[in-house]
Amino acid sequence: MYAGDDDSQSLGLGDLVGRSALMRIEAQIERSRKGYVATWKALMSSFPAATLSPPEKLAMFCQGFDEMVRSQRSYDIFDSDVRAMLISDATEAIIPDYETFLRQNPDKSPEFARAMKYAPRDLMRKISTMLDD
Repeated sequence: MYAGDDDSQSLGLGDLVGRSALMRIEAQIERSRKGYVATWKALMSSFPAATLSPPEKLAMFCQGFDEMVRSQRSYDIFDSDVRAMLISDATEAIIPDYETFLRQNPDKSPEFARAMKYAPRDLMRKISTMLDD
């Protein structure tokens, strides 16, 4: 992780807090990232539901996505590396599954069109700006 890297841009955090403390911090960051990704992946839970139609699944996803982005906007992430990491994690957690869902459900009904609030690039754009000031 970047905090203890020996490159010219390193913070030298390992020198300040000690190597073992730095390793504990990095382990905590990794655990937190896994929880963060799991939260984003939970948005995809409506897609495999057999009892919902594709438009219903899409509408549930879009509602959950909007709520998630709204909650993320309240975060103040000052470290640009951490911000980029969170954006990348969120994007990787949902975009591939969302694209797969759209490919597997080429529904052109009016209901599906109404529920189709976001193309994949629109999701990526919203995610990439959700932590901006």
